[in-house]
Amino acid sequence: MPDDALTQTSTGKSTLPLVRLQLLLPFLHELDRLRIDTDAVLGRHGIARNSVQDANLFISSNIIHRFLEDAAITAADPFLGVHVGEQLDFSNWLPLIDAATNAVSLSDFLTRFIVAAGEDASSAKYSLDVQDAHTFFRENRISEPDIMPSQNDAFTAAYLLAILQGVLGEHWDPNPVLLKICNPDALPVGYQGVQTVGGDNCGMSIRFPTLWLTQQLNHSVLISPAMARINKNLLPGSFLEALWLTLEPCLGSDDLTVDHVAKLLSLSRKTLQRRLKASGTSLTQELVKMKQQHAIEELLGTDNPVAKIGEALGFHSPASFTRAFRSWTGQSPRDYRNMHERR
Repeated sequence: MPDDALTQTSTGKSTLPLVRLQLLLPFLHELDRLRIDTDAVLGRHGIARNSVQDANLFISSNIIHRFLEDAAITAADPFLGVHVGEQLDFSNWLPLIDAATNAVSLSDFLTRFIVAAGEDASSAKYSLDVQDAHTFFRENRISEPDIMPSQNDAFTAAYLLAILQGVLGEHWDPNPVLLKICNPDALPVGYQGVQTVGGDNCGMSIRFPTLWLTQQLNHSVLISPAMARINKNLLPGSFLEALWLTLEPCLGSDDLTVDHVAKLLSLSRKTLQRRLKASGTSLTQELVKMKQQHAIEELLGTDNPVAKIGEALGFHSPASFTRAFRSWTGQSPRDYRNMHERR
């Protein structure tokens, strides 16, 4: 898969391999439960905790993979993805909410999941492939990750197996199930009694008997009493929208070079520069626009000190932030805030 492979949205515009940042919440909850310094792990990947609560932020899938691997190492738990997947609340995790609430059969559940997952990530496509006696549920990533996504695959495998077991109940039989993930060592030996084989980094799959698709759902097994009600936006519809959403959680980083940003986006340096040029801009221009917009929003919409606002945008001193802001608006941050407050 070429590194500039892009998905197409319903509007026909191209975007990048992104994931809704809020999908990380189950992992944050587990790290907090283990009394890990979750904020420190997030910070190593340029993510602020409060940004994970925002259902309207997206992030590069490569950042997700690196965060999950780092989280497993920090927690000293090689099966972190499994443990989080096993405990996943289907009725409060965005891609599964509609399926857990409204599906009437396993086939309906997986179909609804595939549709919902397309609204929460452009980094992978899911499919249900019925082949006579066996059906394959597949994940296909649109570009190969820059590291082996062991914890991500283990997480997906764990919650898919939990779904199958919950739906089938006493009819569950692990023997005909075949699981393919990039790194079988991310699962405990003999996990759930299913056959597990190694695959590549481009997606996992699970095979099960086609007759299981007709199994009716017992919703009491799948949903919790308190259902999530989350307003969320759509995946970005253009390259620049995707770029902004990818960079937004990282604006305070010192490492937003062309090479680093290209890596975040799963693009080569040459491809990133070509796409920026085609959009009539450069990385420097977009970063300046983003920082200016965020600075103004913070000055006018919050009571945060000027120094704190500048620090969150990557400025190492109040003076450097003031110089930059003055070059954008002709005023200092304090004068800008005071003038608009008077108005």
